Amino acid sequence: MQNLCQLNISLIFVDLRKRFFIDLKKSHVSLTLAFIAFIAFGPSLFAQAPTVPIEEESKSSKKSEQQAILAQIEKLGSEGQLMKLSQIADQTSQTSSCKLALIPAKTDKLSASQIYSQVQASLYRVGWGYLCKNCDHWHANLAGGYAVTHDGIIATCAHVIDVDEKKMREGGLIAVDPKGKVYPIQKILANHDGIDAALLKIDSETIPLSFNEQVTPGDDSFCLSRPLDQKGYFSKGMVNRFFWNSSNRGQDPLSLETLQHLKLNVSSRWAPGSSGSPVLDQFGNVIGHVATISRLKGNTAKQISEVFITLHTATPARAIKALASKKKIKDSDP
Repeated sequence: MQNLCQLNISLIFVDLRKRFFIDLKKSHVSLTLAFIAFIAFGPSLFAQAPTVPIEEESKSSKKSEQQAILAQIEKLGSEGQLMKLSQIADQTSQTSSCKLALIPAKTDKLSASQIYSQVQASLYRVGWGYLCKNCDHWHANLAGGYAVTHDGIIATCAHVIDVDEKKMREGGLIAVDPKGKVYPIQKILANHDGIDAALLKIDSETIPLSFNEQVTPGDDSFCLSRPLDQKGYFSKGMVNRFFWNSSNRGQDPLSLETLQHLKLNVSSRWAPGSSGSPVLDQFGNVIGHVATISRLKGNTAKQISEVFITLHTATPARAIKALASKKKIKDSDP
């Protein structure tokens, strides 16, 4: 019996050793074939699926993109299609609202990748094309924005369209679509500094995003924007909280006077350049748009230079919807 057991153990050991060397040979063959394929077909063999965009971040590609935008801005300027600075200053200084036909909120849950894919066509870069006071070259200063109707209404932050008369001598507001086409802003339909939202008109059909104000802390939040000129940056977080930034906010909770003090914190990521980009829920609805970033430091002498938390604050959907659903703002509104 003892000899039989020893024989069985020996046979098992031999079998395992054979399998080990066979597996090594198979692995060696697989690695060799993979290396040959990489040499033959290049890195594109291992790229993403054809439907997944791979952003161009080289200096030369960004320069080409910028030059194409500036050439269109210059053409619009030479043809007199840009709103004059004085017109823009007048329209932004007059707090106004408008009545828009917004599409209803979506209720079909999407995966994160579906949200990323579906919102692309609704996103715009919004801001200024201008001549400065120091040279004769056109410049562009762009942030984020998104379509809210089918007929060319785009939402962004109020601070994105502020006129800097000290820097600009000529220029106008523009919107750049996902394919790089530049549109002149024809009119500022609504603008509210306190809410930090503006509604702008371009002459084009657009694919709108819907709004949803029925969200709660813990719900998913997503943001697709261009922070610090990093194209196509998509992040996922959660709704952290809603908060009031002032106790002096009026009595009517649905008025613009009150809603200018309602803000939203989420943990989705953004940076300068993201302003006006939509913050989305799990259905692809807009729950707000990017407004500010606050880096909070400690209170003691040892902590005063240390950042403990970064708050990402958005203008909530309720306030943006109110701006798009009122025919006239009260004189008491700033």
